[in-house]
Amino acid sequence: MSTTQYQLFHERIGQAINQCIDACPITIKPVSETSNVIIEDLVRSTLGPLASAENILNINLMDDKPDWRKHGTELAFRRVLLDLVNRLPETNPEHFQRLFNGLDIVLAAIDLGFLEPVVCLTLLEELLDVHTIYGCEQLFDYIEKRKSRLTANMIPGRGKGLVLLRMCNEMLRRLSKEKNTVFCGRILMFLANSFPLGERSGVNLRGEFNTESVSYDKDEDVDADPNMTEEEKTFYKLFWSTRKYFSNPPIIFQNNGFNELRKGGDAILDRFKQISNNEEAVSGTGAKRKRNDVMDIDGDEANNDTVKQMLDEINREYQFPRLLSSRKLLELEIEDTRFRRNVIVQFLILFQYLNGFTQEEKEETQKLLNTRGATKQSLVLPNFTLEGDELEWVQNTEKSMLELLKLTKPHGELYTDIVQTVLRHERNWIIWKAAGCPAFEKPPITLPEDINQMRQDKRKRLSKSFLSTYRFAYGNPETTKMYGGQEQQKLIDAMQSRGKLPESVEIIDAALSKIEQQKQGLSVIERYDIANGAIFQTTRLLFNSQAALIPKMYNIKKEVYRSFKEPPKKEGEEKEKEGTQVTTGKIGVSVDEKDERHLEAEIDVLKRTRNLITGASS
Repeated sequence: MSTTQYQLFHERIGQAINQCIDACPITIKPVSETSNVIIEDLVRSTLGPLASAENILNINLMDDKPDWRKHGTELAFRRVLLDLVNRLPETNPEHFQRLFNGLDIVLAAIDLGFLEPVVCLTLLEELLDVHTIYGCEQLFDYIEKRKSRLTANMIPGRGKGLVLLRMCNEMLRRLSKEKNTVFCGRILMFLANSFPLGERSGVNLRGEFNTESVSYDKDEDVDADPNMTEEEKTFYKLFWSTRKYFSNPPIIFQNNGFNELRKGGDAILDRFKQISNNEEAVSGTGAKRKRNDVMDIDGDEANNDTVKQMLDEINREYQFPRLLSSRKLLELEIEDTRFRRNVIVQFLILFQYLNGFTQEEKEETQKLLNTRGATKQSLVLPNFTLEGDELEWVQNTEKSMLELLKLTKPHGELYTDIVQTVLRHERNWIIWKAAGCPAFEKPPITLPEDINQMRQDKRKRLSKSFLSTYRFAYGNPETTKMYGGQEQQKLIDAMQSRGKLPESVEIIDAALSKIEQQKQGLSVIERYDIANGAIFQTTRLLFNSQAALIPKMYNIKKEVYRSFKEPPKKEGEEKEKEGTQVTTGKIGVSVDEKDERHLEAEIDVLKRTRNLITGASS
């Protein structure tokens, strides 16, 4: 490759990229199939002749080496996008719209094979680095809208997965958890939805804690404050000295840690109960919150604009400070319902951690780990067992905290149920993590011996769950007396011992023989019924073997009955009853009156049908 060829390609591909961006509409919408096709056609017509096999510049490409035009195209895109950033300020509406168009063109070029799949995420990472927090939010809107295309065929451990994880983590480092809380949550939710549930990069495998210390006023400064009472000073020291156990629970088991936790927990619980009782006395039991004070986003109003407006309001009006530990603010903080709720939830999380060190819980956890086949536990846990008075205090305090949380308005019952549900789910995650994060997907069973073993195990389980034998084998004593004395016969034996169905010719011969032999013993109507029944049985048998003969058989019957149709009646002659007439085109005869003619007709039909069947069989 000569320098002249590279410069020529770089110049022409840059012009083609700018031409594509100028041709795109100035808007950003969720990607549709139509817009994808339009952009792909535009990229194919402008970039295709340069970056595809068409190669209108006649650039020399070596067969045994990768196509260097992909790297040249990536460099051209990078320079064009960074030039757009420098040319237009963030306040200009076209700034982000043109960037979004350029990134859409990058995605189309990737789909057409002109770029490597990871290029779009790499360019987004560089664009996020050169924008302010406001600009990053706008770019992240684009990332959320194009998530399906950006994460297509992504493997978590390499390629796209590593770039996406690095990009989001870098964004989280830049953001403030106090001022950009919602944006941080959006990034975390995006990562959770993009990576598999069992991805180990998002798991704290060893159970390490954030031991960052919380700075608060020293005891000497608190004691020297003349504006605080002795009760307030004592409570301030207990409250903030207890918080170190929330960030680093293992130190509870060291020295006198548990006694200090108990002393601080009792003081905080008593103070919170006092405040809750005072609020209840002031507000009264009948006070209710006005419906207008709550934002209703259900129904037709729950659209994107409403949600975005609500998030903007949260970002603008609310701050989420980690901890304001000034001694002048504590009395005001504990009056806030949200502050007390946060503290109570932190206690509940700590108590769940401590309950895991009871002997019963340890045995149950080990049993679950053995069931899952965990041979090596990844979590590092202290060698401590919670028992006696310590266990009783944890259980009683946890119960009191839950009752206090339910009494905290608004929606205390609902809030408590949500917290308990989250804690139950968290316990399952702890067991999963302790088992070494096994995969959730189970491999398919292909070996016959595995299938047979599973069938045998299932049969054993089902046999254990069968009900005991009922004292009456046939449901009740009367039926049991009737059939119980007979020998039981299996269904398969009963089916195999059933007699074979007779042939249709045998049915006809048996009927004709019976009619002939019992002329004196049976009436005309009874012999007629025998012949008519034989016709019906023959029809049923022919249906499975010779169904094509059934219409012919009924045509024979129609011809026989048409042959002895009664002559028309004379005028003025009294009409007979309607039930005794035989009309043209009808096969059936009178049900009330049958004579020898009807019997002879049925016999004639049987004989002709026999000839028809035997002729067809031969």
